[in-house]
Amino acid sequence: MFRQYCPGTRYDLHLHTDCSDGRYDQEEVIARCAQAGLEVVALTDHDFATTLDPGRHQVESGTLHVIAGAEVSGAHAGREFHLLVYFPGEVPDGFRDRCRRQSAARAQRYQAALDRLNLPDLAPPDDRARAGTRALTRLHLARALIEAGHVANVPDAFARYLDEALGNVPSVAPPFTEAIRIARSFGAVTSWAHPSARDAAEHAPAFVAAGLQGLEVLRPGMTGRERRALRRLARVHGLFVTGGSDWHGWHDSDDLGLFAVRGHEIRAFVDVLDAAA
Repeated sequence: MFRQYCPGTRYDLHLHTDCSDGRYDQEEVIARCAQAGLEVVALTDHDFATTLDPGRHQVESGTLHVIAGAEVSGAHAGREFHLLVYFPGEVPDGFRDRCRRQSAARAQRYQAALDRLNLPDLAPPDDRARAGTRALTRLHLARALIEAGHVANVPDAFARYLDEALGNVPSVAPPFTEAIRIARSFGAVTSWAHPSARDAAEHAPAFVAAGLQGLEVLRPGMTGRERRALRRLARVHGLFVTGGSDWHGWHDSDDLGLFAVRGHEIRAFVDVLDAAA
């Protein structure tokens, strides 16, 4: 299914749209991806399954292959982790329904966070969020705090109000191991999103036992030392490697495409996705 894109094809397997905390809608994102010279992409919104048809899309700047995906939240050892979920074809209805319920739960979490913060001029969740047709995140809360004048910027919002340790934003995530098992039960291919080498060393055995298949090793801003450590852990646990920019489009939007993963770097992932198809 994807072999025609290897080995030199330019992939980005971690992108966000305004279905969660990205800036642009899905159609705009894939148009920008094609313009940037990317060839295979996955839209991986938080707890929201891609609604674009998977496969080839013809846009003004060329042809782009879209892999259906999502970035699913899960809790483990008192912390939240994220799972990248990829499907070889259409997203199964059952998985899409689960995402819709999880997105609706995110709206409830957002309202609970507003209640805990008890600050003026913070708008409640909108109807789309309450219906589960878009997913609200901490970044939405950060931007609401900025717009209301409570903080100067996103880092300030997280430091003062939204850091996980502060407890202002309740968790609605299922156990991470359960999230892995559920995704696999729907035929998904799974990779742990942006793990640190330390977290991977500590938690990978439990996640692999639950069915985890990959680690997101290739991503911007990593040191060579951390990347090598993650590669070693992937080999030890029999995991494939994935990669992506985790692009949201809010800052330096023209940088889309500057980071890309070549097909030969993620050949094992491509093989697993082919086999699932």
